[in-house]
Amino acid sequence: MTDPSEKTFIVTGANTGVGLETARGLAAAGASVVMTARDRAKGDAALADVRASTGNGKVSLYLLDLASLDDIDRFAEEVLADIPRLDGLINNAGLGTTAKGKTKDDFELVVGTNYVGPFHLTERLLPRLLDTAERHGEARVVNVSSLAHAFARRFDPDDLFPSPRPRSRDAYAESKLANLLHARELARRYGAKGLRAHAVHPGFVASSFGRKEHFPGPWQLVFGLTKPLQIPPEKGAQPSLHAALSDEAGRLNGTYFVKSKPKQPHLPTDPDAVQTRLWNNTEGLIERSRQA
Repeated sequence: MTDPSEKTFIVTGANTGVGLETARGLAAAGASVVMTARDRAKGDAALADVRASTGNGKVSLYLLDLASLDDIDRFAEEVLADIPRLDGLINNAGLGTTAKGKTKDDFELVVGTNYVGPFHLTERLLPRLLDTAERHGEARVVNVSSLAHAFARRFDPDDLFPSPRPRSRDAYAESKLANLLHARELARRYGAKGLRAHAVHPGFVASSFGRKEHFPGPWQLVFGLTKPLQIPPEKGAQPSLHAALSDEAGRLNGTYFVKSKPKQPHLPTDPDAVQTRLWNNTEGLIERSRQA
């Protein structure tokens, strides 16, 4: 790619874990970076950390709650007023949880936060991404998915919020498959206009992902036993950085990266049709929520 110092990226969930290290990696490359966080104090601490460790003063913080369509709209209006150029959006933030709950728009918490929120955010920022692609050659969207997408065996693009859902953990797998299909559909719809969209698996990262309030009871034993297999967040950020910055990711489109290498994902039958239905149904969900 051209000099990253000329580029601007947004990284959601950048106050901790993979998101923090992704923001640090982009800042270290010289890019302008917009970090997002839900909590002001945690976000400010992460912002100071990235600025100090990279010496890059072109790093800023905005508050964003992906479990609220209204807050996504507010954020989009604020950030678009401040940045005339957007070269990349890293949809990193999300929940890994077996707990049940609802977003502020009454969507199931996990699918609503991990998929519907990033989908709406991407829609709101898409005109700026496409304008940047037209003026500067390309722009990129990176969706952080997971190998867990392979376990979304009951995925139905016409019913993202089945009730009752047999197992709460299915929601996580389905949200990660939706992230992957969203990236593929973005690439299909807008690739000719210079948009590159990819999905990545960060790996089994040692982070706050497995904290007790998200994975209670026996899950803590699982995380304890597998701790030696976990990788540090800075390594988990590498697939996102590869998809955002590498020449290879600029040549490809709609790719799923594992360990920064293209990998064939586990896709439903007729994935192109499924991802198109998913896109259209998600737009419908958001529109109906707005009218409620």
